[in-house]
Amino acid sequence: MKRYLISFLFFLFCGLALVAQPKKTLVFDNNTQSLGTIFVSETAYTKAYPFKNAGLLPLQIQVVSTPCVCAEVSWPKEEIAPGETGEIIVTFHANAANENLSLTFYVYSNGIPNPNAIFLKAKVKEPRNNK
Repeated sequence: MKRYLISFLFFLFCGLALVAQPKKTLVFDNNTQSLGTIFVSETAYTKAYPFKNAGLLPLQIQVVSTPCVCAEVSWPKEEIAPGETGEIIVTFHANAANENLSLTFYVYSNGIPNPNAIFLKAKVKEPRNNK
């Protein structure tokens, strides 16, 4: 009987430990966006990264790092309530050709995981000559 009680308590504590594990709170619809094939120009290309606060507490995005001066990022400065959504906007300025452009942005917040990574991919080509 004592063995059954010890086994029951062991499984009870293991189950509680699994429930207590941290869950993702900052969840992106898609953390990788592609611009496809674009051309070097003065045109700015923009992509949105929708996300949801899947946690139980308000989510605050503190900063989003940019990998180069060719990209600008904007994000909600106010807290995102549990269950609510928001989006991070990335604006990219193509200033040089690159067949396999891949940029990584790190999102720092009070959520899990921290930091969270989002990615922007593109094929950047020289502009076509219209002669």
